[in-house]
Amino acid sequence: MDLTKQVKKIDCHVHPQFAGGPERMRGGTWPTPEQVREAYDTLNIESGVLMSCLAPEHMHDPISSRDAQAMHEAYPETFPWWFCALDPRMAWNDPARVPDYSYYIDFYRELGARGAGELQAHMMLDDPRMLGLLMHCEKKNFPVTIHFGKPGVGQGLLDDLGLVRLEKVLQQFPKLTLLAHAASFWSEISADVAEETRHTYSTGPIAQEGRIAVLLRKYPNLICDISANSGYRALSRDPDYTWRFFDEFFEQIVFATDISSRQTIEKTAVQLSSLLDDGYRAGNISEKAYRCICRENALRILQA
Repeated sequence: MDLTKQVKKIDCHVHPQFAGGPERMRGGTWPTPEQVREAYDTLNIESGVLMSCLAPEHMHDPISSRDAQAMHEAYPETFPWWFCALDPRMAWNDPARVPDYSYYIDFYRELGARGAGELQAHMMLDDPRMLGLLMHCEKKNFPVTIHFGKPGVGQGLLDDLGLVRLEKVLQQFPKLTLLAHAASFWSEISADVAEETRHTYSTGPIAQEGRIAVLLRKYPNLICDISANSGYRALSRDPDYTWRFFDEFFEQIVFATDISSRQTIEKTAVQLSSLLDDGYRAGNISEKAYRCICRENALRILQA
């Protein structure tokens, strides 16, 4: 039997909403759970991890922890896991006085949450408020999914060229499982990234590995979320490097789609799934790596 049919993927990053929500100003609406289920059946995806979104910088129609919990309860086979909405500005938003975020984590974990995210606050990754939140997530063994952003534009945690603040966080919280994604993260797959290009979808061959590979070797708690156009572009720009990347780091990579509209279902989710399936069928991805990336790493993280 074709392994790509036998191994059902787990999507570690998905954004449905019950009613679809108002249309974004740039077009598109959240997909409904039914639309996500249809896509999953087509792409041989067993289930997904619901992301909540609280940061006001980006969300025109926020997905609250209550929304995620309700969708999980209404569609338990499609969404057996959900991440709650935490933000480093919750409580009193004072860098000098870190709230007891364990209070919120315990509350949402009791309701079934398996992690926090997608964290999108538009502040430096090592802002004292963010470090306080991450400290409690590590203390409570609560994985986090982080969106890396561009300074002054849109949403996402901020870092410098070379992901120096990310390394600081990984050093400070070695037991925190941190899933990273978005263009400002994935551009660092290549050493040729520059200040002018690090927030874009870079193209072309990867002549020298970038900071992502360096950090993965040093910090086993860093996990690459391959979702969205950012992950697909980074992994499709130089297939020969991608196969080597998968071969070395398959235990620190998870399949994810970031489905957030009908358009992402029809394009990006299909491309990401095909990248793995076609890579395995062509002999470029080992069976062990394929199983880990598509499914087993997610289960290890979610069931810890």
